[in-house]
Amino acid sequence: MSSIYYALMDDNDICISVLQYGQTLDNPPSNYKVIASFDRSLAGKKWNGSIWEEVVVAETAESARAWRNEELYATDTLVLLPDYPQKAGLAAYRQELRDWPSTADFPDTKPTLGS
Repeated sequence: MSSIYYALMDDNDICISVLQYGQTLDNPPSNYKVIASFDRSLAGKKWNGSIWEEVVVAETAESARAWRNEELYATDTLVLLPDYPQKAGLAAYRQELRDWPSTADFPDTKPTLGS
């Protein structure tokens, strides 16, 4: 059984999340768009009917914190793996994410893994 992937769209056709289901939904909500893979990079992009477009939006403190929280959530399970190959780098990245809101660069410059 293969998975099916959906982009959850807002009222402006901007992807707000990527979802994975074990099977095709019989009646998916009208704000779901079938996509080829679990591509989290689609979040924040606009579907124009044929391609995904970048949306230029000024970063707000609220959206920056939401991104940071998603990054922390996405790496939660990795820090539990005792043999994760870049554990020290991952721990440093997670600390940068936690410290970021109190820096002068917030919300303009996001921490990056391996920086």
